[in-house]
Amino acid sequence: MSEFVTFTNEFGQTIDMSREDYQKKIIPQNLDKYWDEKDKLRDFAMELVKGQFHEQAAVAADRLLELYGPIESALIFRAVVHMQAREFESAKKILTDCLERFPSSGTACTNLAKIFAFEGDEPKAFETLHTGLHKDPNQENGLNMFVESFLQRGKKDELKGQLEALASKEGAWRPQLQLARLALTEEDLLNAMKWYTVAIEGAKDRFEVVMTVTGELGQAGYVYQLIQICEKFWTPHFPYPYAGFNYANALLATDQMEKAIVILRNMQEHLPDNYKPMVDHFLNRVPGALEVEAAAQQKAVESQMDDPTTKKSKWKFWK
Repeated sequence: MSEFVTFTNEFGQTIDMSREDYQKKIIPQNLDKYWDEKDKLRDFAMELVKGQFHEQAAVAADRLLELYGPIESALIFRAVVHMQAREFESAKKILTDCLERFPSSGTACTNLAKIFAFEGDEPKAFETLHTGLHKDPNQENGLNMFVESFLQRGKKDELKGQLEALASKEGAWRPQLQLARLALTEEDLLNAMKWYTVAIEGAKDRFEVVMTVTGELGQAGYVYQLIQICEKFWTPHFPYPYAGFNYANALLATDQMEKAIVILRNMQEHLPDNYKPMVDHFLNRVPGALEVEAAAQQKAVESQMDDPTTKKSKWKFWK
């Protein structure tokens, strides 16, 4: 654990402070400031959990239960704070209560499974995790635990069958993502692309899955398949630029610089202001990109001068 905490103050400045000073000066101030603002207090409480400030996180978690009432997310957060402080019996009690109130809570099951695993009761941990995933097959943390438990025992084929069963559940998409990853490790590109496509089509927040899939295909070196995914699912209206950067890198790797530039500039028009400069930084690092862009712009101007009725330049061909 680092002896320093990095945080952003009210003026947007990044500050490094010792844990002791942060605990004495910043935490009490922020708890007081956000005490009656449940959304801001929740965000700050999550930072306290990440920073492993157990006592202060517990204070925030108790207050959130007062503000929100015994809703599923508030109960689970309180249990997680107990777990982080190794107060496992208290965590179990809350998670059991949560399941009584919300029987379909897969996340409560997953956290109970973590406690059973810590206590060394592997069969009960697996059974509880399995139950939780059938309640909610899209739990990232739970699925990662599930996959790892099979791979550690060398039971990949059994794992595939379990994931396919989870993938058949209504609304499931993350098991398909895991199946695609398994196929990719086996260089079974046909099945990897099949499962990636199904995962994207089934996801509610499609832009996040496209970002993940393009990142994984890019890291594996499958640039043509990455381009194929982007041509089908990527749009310049995604709220984050990262999938667009993956798309552009694949185009650059396949000698399609002009198209990469158009993709990036089109995306830049739709990005939130705080992300727009990232496109310029990206292009500044691509050798020759600015020259190619300038030449294309000049060509577009000349084309318009030759044909004044042209409303859309050749430079916009890929829009």
